[in-house]
Amino acid sequence: MLGSIKKTIAYAKRNGIAAAYYAAKERLEDQKKEYNFIPVSDKELSRQKEETKSVWESDIAPLFSILVPCYNTDSKFFIEMVESVVCQTYPKWELILADASADERLKNLLLDRFTDDNRIIYIHLKSNGGISDNTNEALKAAKGDYVCLLDHDDVITPDALYYFAKEILDEMESSKPDKLSDCPIGLIYSDEDKCDTDMTRFYEPNIKPCYNLDYLLSNNYICHFTSIRADIIQKEMFRKEYDGAQDFDLILRTCLSLSMDDNDRGIRHIDKVLYHWRCHEASTAANPASKKYAYDAGKRAVYDILKAKGINANVSELMHVGFYRVEYPDGIFRARKDIGVIGGKLVDKKGTLVGGIYKEDGSIVYYGLPKGYSGGFTHIAACQQDADAVDLRCMRIRKKLRPLLKEVTGLTYHSNNEMLKQKDTFTDPEDETVLKSKVGHIIIPDNWDDDKIKKESIRFCRAVRHLGYRVVWDPKMVQKKTDIKD
Repeated sequence: MLGSIKKTIAYAKRNGIAAAYYAAKERLEDQKKEYNFIPVSDKELSRQKEETKSVWESDIAPLFSILVPCYNTDSKFFIEMVESVVCQTYPKWELILADASADERLKNLLLDRFTDDNRIIYIHLKSNGGISDNTNEALKAAKGDYVCLLDHDDVITPDALYYFAKEILDEMESSKPDKLSDCPIGLIYSDEDKCDTDMTRFYEPNIKPCYNLDYLLSNNYICHFTSIRADIIQKEMFRKEYDGAQDFDLILRTCLSLSMDDNDRGIRHIDKVLYHWRCHEASTAANPASKKYAYDAGKRAVYDILKAKGINANVSELMHVGFYRVEYPDGIFRARKDIGVIGGKLVDKKGTLVGGIYKEDGSIVYYGLPKGYSGGFTHIAACQQDADAVDLRCMRIRKKLRPLLKEVTGLTYHSNNEMLKQKDTFTDPEDETVLKSKVGHIIIPDNWDDDKIKKESIRFCRAVRHLGYRVVWDPKMVQKKTDIKD
């Protein structure tokens, strides 16, 4: 309780009393939501073990190298972490422990409990070079096809590697590359939750979306549990200048190299909680502000990867610690050649979200989200993100795609210049973020109701995505429904 009060006070100092009120109110509502982590059954674990017997010795069965940098790790946490790897139903792994502690206490714990398992590799480092250098030392010893990242005080579920291996094996069977290093999958990640010190209470399940580039630029939502193909991670390595956000920096570089040209299939999401992020006094999970330096490093990582890709961008912090906003001074369409459409949210007179971002099936994402709310502890509704579709009534379109709107919907897109003609004002045709207007760029026929508008929005955005462009939703782009003629 005291920790929650401290967080609220810190939040109010950063963002003001009104924002803190809404954040606290939403947090209390979130805490009332029930979540029960259900461990995998013994029967299912046995089935997985039987299944893997027939494949794990084959050439296409991946060897996972699990890297764990250790430093003064609590003995109980350390043992539970190692045990969580040892009990995996998929047996083809190696656990590489790079220990920067001054003594060899952890080594002695291993000798006492796991002396017969030669898959566990212990390295005692001569000095503590920081988390990036320490992890790189573990990486040097890795022989696996894929490399997994595990914190020294967390645990993975016993079926974690099974599901990662299954994803890879299915792809190998489907695409039939000559060797594992040619497998199209470059990165795999899973859902996760948090647990208390004793691992008796599990909460805040982070049920993640499939790969979403613009959401990743807003926040390291991929986080845990992650595995990267060995040739990629050995090339990229961890960079010391981003210590605290070294995993985010690595994930950003990996994902953007795989997906900037819309090749998102190289990044896979396993929609199961396979990782428990342990909360204790010193952990970021328990108190994000305890590692403020990590979020400053994360902000730099976003800016630097965009700069390396030749993208002129400004990166600022959102109200929520560890979340960022990317803005493009030259206009989003000029800076991001991969984006075809950008849209915002529709709100009612109370500021409640009633439309603007849609799934392919027509459902409204974040429907009913009250004014001032961010979408829960993940703050996803406050972040820029890729979308299946956005609403015609709150939409900006890349110039070369505007004829497509006419072709698909029969509607005409009116540019900034056309809308500002009476004011004799010129604007860049590829910078549609400038205009602040109560009128949309697309005039909707009077006989179109909400369902028709949504249907046509989805049809048009589907056509845009089919051409290889991204559709992006920006929650800062707001259209009041009272300003729209229904």
